[in-house]
Amino acid sequence: MIHAVKHHPALELLEQYIEASLAPELSLAIAAHLDLCPHCQRIKMDLEAEAGTALASLPEAQTAETDWQQMLDFITAQPEIAAKMEKRQPFALQIQNSEILLPASLKPLLQNKLKWFNLGGISTAKLAGEDQHNVSLLYIRKDSEVPQHTHLGLEITLVLKGKIYDESGCYGEGDLLINTPDHTHTPRTMSEDCLCLSVLTAPLKFKKGLTRLLNPLQHLFY
Repeated sequence: MIHAVKHHPALELLEQYIEASLAPELSLAIAAHLDLCPHCQRIKMDLEAEAGTALASLPEAQTAETDWQQMLDFITAQPEIAAKMEKRQPFALQIQNSEILLPASLKPLLQNKLKWFNLGGISTAKLAGEDQHNVSLLYIRKDSEVPQHTHLGLEITLVLKGKIYDESGCYGEGDLLINTPDHTHTPRTMSEDCLCLSVLTAPLKFKKGLTRLLNPLQHLFY
């Protein structure tokens, strides 16, 4: 049964994505979500159409509209350009002994062999990012739990395969979770493994018992 995506980025985030005003890591998460979510694809198309209409209404744009359309028609008529503009297809990658289909937006970051860091039932592989900003794949085996934590910045999680649960609900393939310093949660899996894309703008802060010892060591696995 195909999972219906229920958790989406806010309209403001989609607008910023179209304007190319988001940080690269955030844009990546939005792009990957769009690859998986027909609902947000339609909203994106509507926003782009509105932006085009607004641009065409400007006096400067009206005088050049015909030339612009002719140039656009010429570019999109070229076979290699037209092929690139077709719907991007997911690609298969071997992860933790399973072949998993991933969004096309992630392909540029997955050209090299992944280096996994394992901690109990959780494995992470860092993809990109500098200093406090990073992008990782997070693989959580069934019946496993990420220790309770809050956030010093944004934590954006896109479910790529399986399901993950926390105190607020259940999230499946394509669902996008955005947590802020106001959120504390304990993500966990149940009867199946789960693969997520994780984007952090600042470290997590583990809250309970011995897991607090992980706080200064996060650069090793997030």
